[in-house]
Amino acid sequence: MSRASQDDLDLRVLMQRGDFRRFLLRVALDAGIWIPTAGAEQTLHYREGRRSLGLDILRHAARGLPRGTTEQVLAIVIGESIPKETDHASDDPEFDDDQRR
Repeated sequence: MSRASQDDLDLRVLMQRGDFRRFLLRVALDAGIWIPTAGAEQTLHYREGRRSLGLDILRHAARGLPRGTTEQVLAIVIGESIPKETDHASDDPEFDDDQRR
């Protein structure tokens, strides 16, 4: 078994962080990974370039996961877009004690 590089170890730590997974979700959305590439040749090249860079970033992030696949990263970052149930009263500084009663 080969020893993990410092990059791999760093990515393992980052992939455990919700804020980093949300960042990756924003990268995937901005890169247009889920947008079909069709249209004029210039538009096609632009979209493919963005998509390629986005997928490169996700492939790097995958090194921090057990299976290490882009699909695994996408499944995790999509999970970050699902609202979490929280106790809204305790999370919202605008929510004062009078509103809790």
